[in-house]
Amino acid sequence: MTFPFDTSEQLIFEFEQLLKRNGLVVQANTDLERISFAILENNAKHKKEIVHNDQTDIRDIFSDVAGLIDFVSQIVKHQSHKDFSKLVPHLQLLNTSSTSVLTTKSKVTDEGNNKLFELYIALLCMGFSENVDLDDPKNSKGDNPDIIFDYKGEKWAIACKAMHSDKEKTLYDTIVKGTDQINRSIATKGIVAVNLKNIIDRNEIWPITNQEDVVKGDDPLFGCFSTIEAPLNILQKYGTNFQEKLIEAIGVDSLKKLADTKKCPAGFLIFLQAVTSVMHQGNCPATILKTFNLVELDNVDTCFKELGNDLNLSMHNRRQGENRS
Repeated sequence: MTFPFDTSEQLIFEFEQLLKRNGLVVQANTDLERISFAILENNAKHKKEIVHNDQTDIRDIFSDVAGLIDFVSQIVKHQSHKDFSKLVPHLQLLNTSSTSVLTTKSKVTDEGNNKLFELYIALLCMGFSENVDLDDPKNSKGDNPDIIFDYKGEKWAIACKAMHSDKEKTLYDTIVKGTDQINRSIATKGIVAVNLKNIIDRNEIWPITNQEDVVKGDDPLFGCFSTIEAPLNILQKYGTNFQEKLIEAIGVDSLKKLADTKKCPAGFLIFLQAVTSVMHQGNCPATILKTFNLVELDNVDTCFKELGNDLNLSMHNRRQGENRS
């Protein structure tokens, strides 16, 4: 999705009104306020109302503004869902988290940003499920899966986890913890979703092509991929690499045990979101990449693949049966 200059400003205003109706505001001196102002400023630069500084690293700016627009669009879209009120306590985290988007790295200590990941997935679930329930952001004991919802006649759960390390043992322990939470829950099916945004090499996703000249004082030249498949392949290698590393380090037999109760698969979902630039109609606009990939450590039942597909469709604002691009 290219950055929506034409609708982003109006979307921020709609979001502010939604917050007010729920007793919240965009608080001063927060990351949410900073990025909201950046969206308005970028629109003004796009309209040539103010001058753009050619030495600015636009990758940081667009990672923030595209990430917030993507998040806010899901919030506004699902505000009429009958379970939306359950998500309101999480909205305040957009003010209190050190990073209010999922397109940039966050601190290990920023538990609020980890819970924003829960909010984001709960919003996506509202696109295809009912009775969506989200663990309380302040009183969570960490012993329940984060999201529980009704999906295709069963009670499902998603345990949301964030990675700050690329160590396979850390990832395995994370998946085991999430699997245990699901197995102890009322859900009959469930899966662990791991957010890998903090270990993505963003310079690879959107490089500066003249870095040596920039050091000497030249304006940066930003890479532009000819097709969206190229940066997506870079993102998707994180799932492939983890699959290979887990099998080698942990062993297939141990990985298969994740599915012993039949509630969870021998696998997990990885969430990947980053901003790049892709050629479009002769220009190189900022483009947000976002995907859920299913990492299969053994044979995985179709129902888990269907859930991953529906999460992707909801994230890209598509309905079941539509083609993905």
